[in-house]
Amino acid sequence: MMLLFCLSILIGLSIGMLGMGGIFLTPVLILTLDLPISVAMGTALITFIGTGLLGSYIYHRQGSINWPAALLLGCASIIGALFGSQLNLALSQTWLEIILAVFLAVMGIFTIFKDRLVAQGMDWQLELEGRFGKLIFFTLGISVGLASGLLGVGGPVLLVPILIFLGWPMLVAVGVSQVVSVFAALAGTVGYLVNGRIELLVAALALTGELLGVFSGGYLAHRLDGKKLKLILGSALVGLSVYFV
Repeated sequence: MMLLFCLSILIGLSIGMLGMGGIFLTPVLILTLDLPISVAMGTALITFIGTGLLGSYIYHRQGSINWPAALLLGCASIIGALFGSQLNLALSQTWLEIILAVFLAVMGIFTIFKDRLVAQGMDWQLELEGRFGKLIFFTLGISVGLASGLLGVGGPVLLVPILIFLGWPMLVAVGVSQVVSVFAALAGTVGYLVNGRIELLVAALALTGELLGVFSGGYLAHRLDGKKLKLILGSALVGLSVYFV
């Protein structure tokens, strides 16, 4: 349990700095406590309600949240998360492991090389204008919620890279994703709780460690260059994907 607590602090630090560390909690729960994969995903997901709330507060205080975008994405993510959690319960452990492995690998590679892929010259402040822009964001929110509910990962792990690819500033992308993670985690947790797929005591321990990390990471993100951390994060994601293949 002490190992889980220490790793949770590091996960929280990564969540606070990059918005993407939450993807590590499910593998950590499986590797340290040997939880069934669906239980690990549900247990991880419920902790992201707390980390998202704290992260949202920190980034709001720093002026790094576009609230119209965050609320639209968050509301849409509820739909995807509800469906994703039910899909998780319907799939076998083998399929969940395969999907998680592929997701880890893709996100790891994207994290390492995303600086070369970022779309240039886009004005993020105008992205929500018009029906077409709002429809795109609504669809994106559903997709983020689906991944969150299905795999027990924080919404930011998918949303941050996409927003950065669209040309959003790093800190605004992370700030918005913190808000969205609260909506997605709340909705996705319902299905896991009803079916007894959450270890509440384990979740409480992990959340305590994560909050300590998020508190530090959220403030460090506004003061440090995260390029080296992104490289480490991406490499670790790819490495974990190999384990689950």
